[in-house]
Amino acid sequence: MGHDLDALQARFGARYPAWLLALLILSTMTMVLASTSINVALPAIMADFAIGRPLAQWLITGFLAAMTSGLLLSAWAQARFGARRTLLGTFALFLATSLLAPLAQTIWQLIALRIFQGACAGIVQPLAMVLIFRAFPDRGRGLALGLFGLGAMMAPALGPSLAGYLVDHFGWSAIFWLPAPICILSLVGGAWLLPSFRSLTPPRLDVPGFVLLNLAVFGILGGLAEAQRFGWLAAPTLAPGGIGLLALAAFLWRCSRHDAPLLPLRLWRNASFRRTSWVAMALGVGLFGITYLVPLYVQTVQGFSASDAGLVLLPTGLVLGVAVFAGGWLSDILSARWLQVGGLALLALSAAGQALMGGAGGFWAICAWASLGRVGLGGIMPGVSTAAVQDLPAEELSRATGATTFMRQLGGALGINLLTFFLEWRHEAEGGGVAGNALAFQQSFWLVTALFALAIVPAWRLRNNR
Repeated sequence: MGHDLDALQARFGARYPAWLLALLILSTMTMVLASTSINVALPAIMADFAIGRPLAQWLITGFLAAMTSGLLLSAWAQARFGARRTLLGTFALFLATSLLAPLAQTIWQLIALRIFQGACAGIVQPLAMVLIFRAFPDRGRGLALGLFGLGAMMAPALGPSLAGYLVDHFGWSAIFWLPAPICILSLVGGAWLLPSFRSLTPPRLDVPGFVLLNLAVFGILGGLAEAQRFGWLAAPTLAPGGIGLLALAAFLWRCSRHDAPLLPLRLWRNASFRRTSWVAMALGVGLFGITYLVPLYVQTVQGFSASDAGLVLLPTGLVLGVAVFAGGWLSDILSARWLQVGGLALLALSAAGQALMGGAGGFWAICAWASLGRVGLGGIMPGVSTAAVQDLPAEELSRATGATTFMRQLGGALGINLLTFFLEWRHEAEGGGVAGNALAFQQSFWLVTALFALAIVPAWRLRNNR
């Protein structure tokens, strides 16, 4: 039974592209949901494993860092093994980790499984886009991409709300079993619908560069995390941090001399791309850092249940979905410069509003301020995509898009790490306890405000090009 695209279209008829699109939306939503639903479960996991925020944040930063690596592996895996084998293998691995995670006996076992899940999510998302472009060569492609993007945006809205209910009624382990039925459906549906195509001359993977990149990212994140627990000069801090910095230097050296580097450093010679990279990192903080900070804040300071913490994020996700479509429409009217400046200003205002509330904000006030930040994100997303490539030649577009996504994911991982470090430092400096925790969160929102405000500077310096 043939699994090339023409054979599948002949077998399933005119509805085949729609069935394939539904499968890709469902599977991608599952993995995006897994990346965000754990935020509302962190307090329960911390209590169960008797750990603090420095260890618990690895459940998110480890996922994001591995997702960054998966993004770089996606094109190579598709060319080497084919789209069908790559996706089916990824779905199977994600299902296995989802079933094993609730059985973890130590926090490091759970973190390791989250890292595997992150790598799976990184591989699937770019490959799903490739399949949409192939299944919709002309007619209907815009609608298909819009539906796919809407599904990816809806997952962060629905995931925390559903996860909060599960945590309150069945414990934190239920959020890992949540994706399992959809993973099974993806495997069964994928066996019928996924096409098999691969490159006749697959590119060689830069294995040394890939190893160095992972050593750099995980080493630096590990050093920062251990500094929160043991101090800057302790051996558990210096060892991973030193390895990470050495690996980063070696990776950059290799990228500057390799014929096909994982990260093309020449892109940063372009002023527009260089400035947009900083905004992309701020976008990562806005997407992932705020989603990490708000559920922790409302549960540990406001006393919300996990269900209520998830409901706080529901309106923000819905607002983000609408804002992304509005931002795409505005990108045809306004320059990328103004989209980024306006979006960053709204993000800064949103974080400042949450800081000014202190511990007195109610449910709807928190929703309103957080949703304002999501409106800002809706403008930044198309602005970053446009500005990153506006002064680059056509042959650099795909590399620039991948590098921008890399910077966004890196910004999310580093942002969560930085916020956790700052939270622990200020909590201790304010004397600990409930009052100290509230002040630490308030100061953390001010820190995020400053980061977004600083990112306005490179955005403002972009060339005003529509």
